[in-house]
Amino acid sequence: MSALFHRFLSFGIIQVMENTTSQNTLTEAQIAQYYREGYLIIKNLAPLAAIASVMGEARKVAFIEGGGWTPKVFNPLQPEQDSALHQLLVEPRITQTVEQIFEAPVRVYYGMLAIVPPHGGQGLPWHQDNQYTQLLGGALNVFIALDDIAPEMAMLWVAPGSHRQGVQPSKTNTTTAPGHREAVIEPENGVLLPGLNRGDVCIFDRSTYHRTLRNETALPRYAYAAQFMADYTRLAETGEKDSVKRLASELRALWRGLE
Repeated sequence: MSALFHRFLSFGIIQVMENTTSQNTLTEAQIAQYYREGYLIIKNLAPLAAIASVMGEARKVAFIEGGGWTPKVFNPLQPEQDSALHQLLVEPRITQTVEQIFEAPVRVYYGMLAIVPPHGGQGLPWHQDNQYTQLLGGALNVFIALDDIAPEMAMLWVAPGSHRQGVQPSKTNTTTAPGHREAVIEPENGVLLPGLNRGDVCIFDRSTYHRTLRNETALPRYAYAAQFMADYTRLAETGEKDSVKRLASELRALWRGLE
């Protein structure tokens, strides 16, 4: 375990769950931790074959060494585009886990390859996903390690329990990640996650504060952010469901038809 991880461990308790069941079933303790702490780490959730396939596409995406966070975003209005890159959005082991948490079918809300370049590439500041578009009901983010990620490689930070405070005031970042949302008051209990191996995930609530810092290594950091919403979830601004977002099962069937 790295010295950097030891340095920040005292700020909180990090709980890591092994995914050892053949049917990919979460325990009640795991589900309780997600709702209590606002996040859950699961080892070996994403199949390595799917990870390898996504990485084959991800390595084609250009980035600037030492530059800013580099995304490649799924477009729900053109779902056929880059389906190989975004295939983890319909990976059954992932969607079934999310459905177990919500006890409902899930819709694909957002998908994004997230590269943090080497030699000082910058991640994102403290923020809540609900500071962009607020969703009412079940909504979460699955941070998927596409390669082994050490704490020094712009590893994810979370603030346990911060989701229970609701959506907090935010501002637009103008320095390290221009245009992105940033907390007005940073959480005081942030914890740096331990290193993740490829296929490991961190599932966190859409209102959980999280951030990534600089990638201090000589290797790019590859991760995928798969965001889901329960079928019953609604947009806070309109009170309506987001009709653009497909059920994961519908998107999976669409992509299978393209094969």
